[in-house]
Amino acid sequence: MSDVRETGLMAELTDRMAAAWTPAAIARGAVAAIDLDALKANVSRCHEIAHGSSIMVVVKADAYGHGLIQCGRAAREAGAQWLGVALLEEAIRLREAGVDGRILAWLATPGAPFARCLDNDIDISVSTLWALEEIVQAVAVTGIQARIHLKVDTGLSRSGANASDWPTLVQAARNAERDGTVRVVGIWSHFAAADEPRHPSVARQQLSFDHAVRHALDAGIDPEVRHMANSAAMLELPESHHNLVRAGIAVYGLSPNSTPAAELGLTPVMSLRA
Repeated sequence: MSDVRETGLMAELTDRMAAAWTPAAIARGAVAAIDLDALKANVSRCHEIAHGSSIMVVVKADAYGHGLIQCGRAAREAGAQWLGVALLEEAIRLREAGVDGRILAWLATPGAPFARCLDNDIDISVSTLWALEEIVQAVAVTGIQARIHLKVDTGLSRSGANASDWPTLVQAARNAERDGTVRVVGIWSHFAAADEPRHPSVARQQLSFDHAVRHALDAGIDPEVRHMANSAAMLELPESHHNLVRAGIAVYGLSPNSTPAAELGLTPVMSLRA
């Protein structure tokens, strides 16, 4: 999903909530009701659309305001093989709440709690050498091999190693694999405009991703998963599915493109009641 589209969808949710939370509505006890059965049905629908690829349900930002823990649990109950979050702390919260299965966290700053992530069996995205170096240090402290996903920036410019830095990152990760400190289990990227499948950036990004994966394979890296498709690409670009799809806004029952959600077989998870 493009940043513009994603921002618009979040604004839609915010506007719907703000419209209901007037003083009179609050006095009547207005609430945002979350239908977890609808979320589970949407996860099942995403499985159908993904045509055999595994599903990572994105629960970042408190599951887009729907509740991190309850949505994480529901997604797992519905068969989601992966959960995805932005912050390492979100992944740790899921584990502390007893949510099992694979979890990927992809944003960190220097000094991030990498050791706690290893202790909690969390996969970590790596885009830079400093992050890889800090993860290796955390491995030395915990004695736990790290599972990492290398992210390449193919055009969105929202984290990820750029083309000039990718060979160095890949080689450093491969060296760490040989040392037994990490295992590169994933390679991934993110579309800038997947909700516009004919946008020229889409084909360029797919080609860039293919080249990045090929370089990693040639270096001796054999990732378990490759993932690039978000909700929009899941619907519009089956050739981008690889073996893992990241479903975000679709899981919450909103359409990532101009097609109404109902026509896509999706049901809104949030409703506002007073």
